[in-house]
Amino acid sequence: MSAFKLESCFGADINVGYFDMVEILDILGIKKEVVGCKRVQSIIKTHGRKNRLVSIAMRQVAFDVLRPTLDSSFLPYDPFFSDDKLLNTKRERLYDAEERLLLLCMSIASGRSVKSLKKLNPDFTTKELRNKHTKNQSLFRYFRQELNDQTREYILSHKKRSNENNEGEAKSTAAYIDTSFQAKKAEAAQKKVLEMKCIPTSFDDETVTAFKLFKDGHALLASQVELFKRGEQLDMPDLMKFCRRLIESHTRNNFALMAIRHIKDASIYLEQHAIGMAVLGIHFAKAMKLSDAYIEVIALGALLFDLGRFRLPMVMMTKTTKMTDAEFDLFRKHIKFGEQILQQCENVPKAVYQMLFDHHEKVDGSGYPEGKLDQEISVYGKIAAIIDAYDAMTSEQSHKPSMGPIKAYRQMQKESGLAFDKQLLTVFLKSIGSIPVGSCVSLSNGRVGFVLTLNKSFKPSLVRQVYSMTNKAFMAASDIELNKSANLRTEVVIEKEVDPQTLGLQFINHIS
Repeated sequence: MSAFKLESCFGADINVGYFDMVEILDILGIKKEVVGCKRVQSIIKTHGRKNRLVSIAMRQVAFDVLRPTLDSSFLPYDPFFSDDKLLNTKRERLYDAEERLLLLCMSIASGRSVKSLKKLNPDFTTKELRNKHTKNQSLFRYFRQELNDQTREYILSHKKRSNENNEGEAKSTAAYIDTSFQAKKAEAAQKKVLEMKCIPTSFDDETVTAFKLFKDGHALLASQVELFKRGEQLDMPDLMKFCRRLIESHTRNNFALMAIRHIKDASIYLEQHAIGMAVLGIHFAKAMKLSDAYIEVIALGALLFDLGRFRLPMVMMTKTTKMTDAEFDLFRKHIKFGEQILQQCENVPKAVYQMLFDHHEKVDGSGYPEGKLDQEISVYGKIAAIIDAYDAMTSEQSHKPSMGPIKAYRQMQKESGLAFDKQLLTVFLKSIGSIPVGSCVSLSNGRVGFVLTLNKSFKPSLVRQVYSMTNKAFMAASDIELNKSANLRTEVVIEKEVDPQTLGLQFINHIS
């Protein structure tokens, strides 16, 4: 393939109001290489030039051609740059070309015009994209992942239809449509596609996907709330599809989702709480070595069992003081409200109902609504109680701050056999580690950081250093792997837990 020339983007008119892949290829000067590619030509021959698969394949091949440029360094972000003024210097012209290339790549990945993208996100800048190379992150892989997320469901549904009509044709098509940026060919069987979607990724790469998942999840839950408030059924297929995306992300790199779970805005706490519990439910179910079907059901149940709280008065949900007895009596009704929501839907797994009914029951009989004792509580209800409590304890809420992962771990230990089932809690706590992801710790090198990943022994492995105790000042974020030094004298270790609020630190500001 011919090398892409970045200067072709300088001054190009990219602000059209429609998405036209052929026009974008013309601007980039790579139309001949992409359209003439064997993969694209074969799909055109099989399905016709107007088939959507042709556009998807062209978008994939375009990124292949652009890869050398995308994986090279870009000029630092300039907040004062404007393409309205005369660009006299070589550096200004290069910056302009880079800016237009990055916007076109966003357009290719999303399938939207640049004009539409700017309208959807007026505050968008290329700062994060330009910084990826300095963080050793692949901009090519980022855009391919975005494209993959945008087109995956269509490709899978196309394969399913093709299999029903002509299995042989589906296998032929699968050879040319690549649903995973790491694979050269996609397997016809859906099992192989799933395996490719779960190829391990780095923490930083998967964090990009995890951020998008939480954003998509918030929008999905907001739409579901509108549905049940109008008396309509929840969109169970969409909810299940979202749960599978969470499971795939957790499989690729579980630490990214477990870290992003800590992002909590008190004003939209309920949505974030639901997604956070789904993540914890997946993590817990895998720790128990359950089969895929059980993991999916637990993820769905975790996402849904607190939906009844959306029917409570918002003023009560956002108040900063303790509930009155009357308010707490009303709060308890969220279980009944949740049941009413689920009863409007078809094919809701029994386990989801059990998670709803029992997530506030305690093994010592002090819970509600029925005060059930140990064996009277369903195993799914016991699972729900554990993930509900841990997520609530480690969340910023309008009436209380997060107590932090380490304190939450210790608090739950104290309630073993009282609020929580001993055996299940032991499995859960072991899976998150005694110093869980998101913990703020001081290190023996005089720095403070947040735990990003754990090793196979469930002990902190990768820590993001963000503050210097020596200089009493913030520092440029840098990651350090613990227990890697061959010399015990120079080995960096965790010394103690730190309350991040005392230093003005927030984990959410240092994840990406």
